[in-house]
Amino acid sequence: MISRILVALDLDIDTPLAMKYALKLAKKFEASVSGLAVVDTADIAVQVGGGAIGTIYYADEMRKYMTEDSTREAAELLKKFEKLANNAGVKHNQLMEEGVPYERIIEDLKYHDLLVIGRESHFFYNRPAKETDTLADIVKKSTAPTLVVNKSYRDVNRVLIAHDGSTASARALQWFIQLQPFGKDLEMEVVHVCDLDDETTVDKSRMLLHLVNDYLKAHGYKNIQEKLLERGDTGEKIISHVKESGADLVIMGAHSMSAIRRLTFGSTTHELVTNSPVPLFLSN
Repeated sequence: MISRILVALDLDIDTPLAMKYALKLAKKFEASVSGLAVVDTADIAVQVGGGAIGTIYYADEMRKYMTEDSTREAAELLKKFEKLANNAGVKHNQLMEEGVPYERIIEDLKYHDLLVIGRESHFFYNRPAKETDTLADIVKKSTAPTLVVNKSYRDVNRVLIAHDGSTASARALQWFIQLQPFGKDLEMEVVHVCDLDDETTVDKSRMLLHLVNDYLKAHGYKNIQEKLLERGDTGEKIISHVKESGADLVIMGAHSMSAIRRLTFGSTTHELVTNSPVPLFLSN
């Protein structure tokens, strides 16, 4: 069950959607929501830099201006969040903090059950177009699961579990079952990508799917399907199946051991975070 939700507020196009998901979940569980806005003073200091004695005054003035500008943006985000929370009748509080965004979010998440965040979150209020690795850092180092949202709101009725047998995959599944964010009356499909021409591999993969199936049934889930997908680009295979199956949410582990892309996620997670048409429920 969920008692406390943390929603990260940013200038990205996904934050209004993140607030909607967080408030709807809070309403369902009679939970509280914390809206967090972080002023990235560390990045501001890097942008301004130092300089010769004669330029210190101007650097200080620029640092002060940029901090005040970011603080105003953060205050506006919190004001919008407060209005939406009041309209929804949800218990809430607003947090404005300074520092490195992912560090502040991870620290606050220690005392929440779930983080809801937009896929495009950057947290540079004075440079909203700047891309960062904030989302990857949060998911990899947090103590609680993360719901990454994008594009548009959708009710969750059909869930796809992308399971590879790893600790991260198992932990994501366990968190989802323990929190039950969308209840148990769901259509669940467990998928695994493997070489369908290798009989030994197929047997091992089917056993893996059966283990997940049994685990779900032990927790009261009834409508469960299993599917093996032909090997290839794992991320693309999963996304293609998401579209074909009409899934509303993907559960998966966030992997870092194969980080070959710009983000510090594993390559499969990066592909889904970047291109999945539905929200992702992630754990490290």
